[in-house]
Amino acid sequence: MARIRKLKWPVLSRLTWAWLVFACGGAGVLAYAGLNADKRAAAIAMPVEAIERLAVPAAHPGEGPSESQGQRMAHAPSPERLAPAIGVAAASLSEEADATEAPFANGAAPSDDDDEPYSMETGDILALGEPGHFPGDPADEIVITIDGAPARAPGEKPPSATTQSAAPPTPIAATDQTMLRKTDYGMAPRIGSGGRRASSYYAKPFKQGEAPDVALIVGGLGLNRALTERAIDDLPANVTLAFAPYAKNLSFWTKRAREAGHEVLLELPMEDRLGAEEVLGPAALMTTRSSAENLQRLDWMLSRFDGFFGVTNYLGAKFTADAAFDPVLRQIKNSGLAYFDDSGALRHSWHGEDKTATTVNRIINPGFETDRSATLADLEALEKIAKRDGDAIGKTYANSSTLDVIADWAAKVGERELELAPASAVLSARASEL
Repeated sequence: MARIRKLKWPVLSRLTWAWLVFACGGAGVLAYAGLNADKRAAAIAMPVEAIERLAVPAAHPGEGPSESQGQRMAHAPSPERLAPAIGVAAASLSEEADATEAPFANGAAPSDDDDEPYSMETGDILALGEPGHFPGDPADEIVITIDGAPARAPGEKPPSATTQSAAPPTPIAATDQTMLRKTDYGMAPRIGSGGRRASSYYAKPFKQGEAPDVALIVGGLGLNRALTERAIDDLPANVTLAFAPYAKNLSFWTKRAREAGHEVLLELPMEDRLGAEEVLGPAALMTTRSSAENLQRLDWMLSRFDGFFGVTNYLGAKFTADAAFDPVLRQIKNSGLAYFDDSGALRHSWHGEDKTATTVNRIINPGFETDRSATLADLEALEKIAKRDGDAIGKTYANSSTLDVIADWAAKVGERELELAPASAVLSARASEL
């Protein structure tokens, strides 16, 4: 019987084994990259429509302003229903982090390079005892839509002649360093010598006429480069622009806005009644946080950029109706800032004699309907309020449809015996009546 020979492994040198291990490792890396390519592409290639049609929280039935406020906001949609999710949860693309904005000091447009999407898993980076600019700072991770066109530098005119006025608008006053105080996160507003306040110093000059004044605040700016640029260039200078605190390159965009003649507000994300904290981001002002924690977050937001004359809420129906709002409103006032509230809850913590805060009369539908009829209907309702009460303030959020409708509407306001006024001018007129 023939003996069966044992199979023997071939004798390989150490160099051969090394090359085999290297080849297997390389194949593994390529396989992993291939499996995750779709995920990476999905994060980068999220359609523009998904950014411009940001998720809208649903309103709870039964919520709304009091009877007196309801008369001034008649048929107004709930702010919590209409406000787009402009916070962290709206992120789909991320700009490459840049610790400083020095590269834009010469007027160059910010880059639209993309990186990983924002993740809330980084934890609360604004916990007490962690001052300064942190890795994972929400400002480093918030996104803007990339539409391929480079942003124009401050002072550069838009290409379309239809967006240029016969005379260039008067820029808002340049930053006064004596009206800034140092915080753990940067420089924030304060009342300057002689009682100078940002609420008047950075307000757009306006001469009141005989016609009723109607003001419009367009919010949610800074997160989307294309929409931000359009709002600055295409809307009349008397339209007030509000910027989200998480957006990148805020100093660049707000400088451009002020040079184009727009007065600027800062948006403060606040707790609403829906509990969607992921929409508000880590700097949100919450009833569950201590006064010190909320004021620290307020300092962080107030130091994001300079030259703004006031602040406005983003959502916040629950927070502004709670006692937790009182120290925040007090700090806003002590910083020399104006406050514009659209939650309908300011009446609970505002004593009427305060001349630095006022309410928005109507939330303007952000124009999600394809026929834009809801936006136009709200603007017409705002006009009726202005003619009835002598003035009115509306507030909306930027998207392509909104900007188109507002630009067309604003061009013809004078024909309807109304004056398009900055929001600061309406606040000043109301304060003079107190």
